[in-house]
Amino acid sequence: MPDNTTYKAMSNGTLVAHVPLTFARTPAGGRLFAREDGRNRERNKELATVQTVALGVLWRRIAASDRFPTRFKMAEHLRIDSSYLTRVIRLGYLSPYIVEKIAAGDLPHVSLETLMKLQTPLWAEQHKALGID
Repeated sequence: MPDNTTYKAMSNGTLVAHVPLTFARTPAGGRLFAREDGRNRERNKELATVQTVALGVLWRRIAASDRFPTRFKMAEHLRIDSSYLTRVIRLGYLSPYIVEKIAAGDLPHVSLETLMKLQTPLWAEQHKALGID
């Protein structure tokens, strides 16, 4: 089955990913789930990275809007841990070049964990830390 995942950057900065999936039902509860073969498992990791980076951009914008007085209040409102919120917001400061490469699937060696450990907002240092020329 060929990988037909497509990405489209919208004019408002939103990244839309179209991911064709095959669904199946479990015999006992009738629950739907996406089937995964080896290739899909890796693709799902890439999609999780794309989604988390997109959340980082969104949450960074919300945090900058002064809608919440603190990140703790924002985390409470979102019902997530404040340290996770902080790590994901940090992804909103990734270099646009890195974000484009992640969305295109051109950085398979870079995991979400690696991205979340980046401490610098300086794009040149991010590129150096990830081994990008």
